[in-house]
Amino acid sequence: MSYRCIYIRSADKIRLKDNNLLVLNDEREVTVPLEDISMILIEDPKALLTVRLVASLSSYYIGLILCDEKRNPISITLPLHMHYKQLHVFEMQLKVKKPLNSQLWSYIVKQKIQNQRKVLEFTTFDEFAIRNLINLEHEVKSADKTNREGIAAKIFFDGIYGKYFVRKQNADDEINSALNYGYTIFAANMSRVLAMYGFNTILGIHHCSMTNNFNLSYDLLEPFRAVIDQYVYQHLDELAYPLPKDIRIGLIGLLQSPIRINDKIYRIENAMEEMVLSYIQVLEKEDSRCLALPFLIKNESNDEVEL
Repeated sequence: MSYRCIYIRSADKIRLKDNNLLVLNDEREVTVPLEDISMILIEDPKALLTVRLVASLSSYYIGLILCDEKRNPISITLPLHMHYKQLHVFEMQLKVKKPLNSQLWSYIVKQKIQNQRKVLEFTTFDEFAIRNLINLEHEVKSADKTNREGIAAKIFFDGIYGKYFVRKQNADDEINSALNYGYTIFAANMSRVLAMYGFNTILGIHHCSMTNNFNLSYDLLEPFRAVIDQYVYQHLDELAYPLPKDIRIGLIGLLQSPIRINDKIYRIENAMEEMVLSYIQVLEKEDSRCLALPFLIKNESNDEVEL
């Protein structure tokens, strides 16, 4: 089972050598077996990649993330031929009935709010926010028709980052930049796992944007966001814009941190795979109760590789 997240900050050339990733620069050469890798992030805009390597990464279901000149993730590669039952999985996605999706989304939102509450209990212990999140979790209805998710998000971010913090995408402040970076890394890994099991990521459970190719990825990502929220709070004093290298590495390494799912402790990237496998059961049995959801735990661990 792949387990290594490879972060490449600087490289002259990146190519394939005997089923190994080979990174070349003026100072050294580094090789890593492809079978050990789950994801590669490349920051260097001058690095040269061979087509043979990119094709091999797809064969191993390795997510390749490319960054822009500001070192922000901007692109991910996914294989075209993803799974031996790809048509079967796609047909199941097309046949999903609205009541099933509505129930699934309510489960996901409840777990997201519960994990947000856990973050507050592990960090600021804002009693007002915690109490309100408990109430909101119990108020979630089918399809979250009353938008408890949005209300909970406002209370949560006030409780952890302060009442003057405003959550924004594509913002250039330190906190939002760190959150956006972490969410993008997690969404990329979720997309990789979904592709590995033959899912079309455009067809979401709740998200249905015509311009988002990863609606399903962001649906299943929601309960995992709290891991990033907690990390960013714990490193507030180290944040800057642009994000420091150590923070970027730490956010990537969160994929190796522990979380509980199905009453067992998994690395987050493996927990995502468990969640996707359970989603297949949901579609096959048309039973939302089959969905395995992640529960935040206090411990965290980073295990990344820098080249």
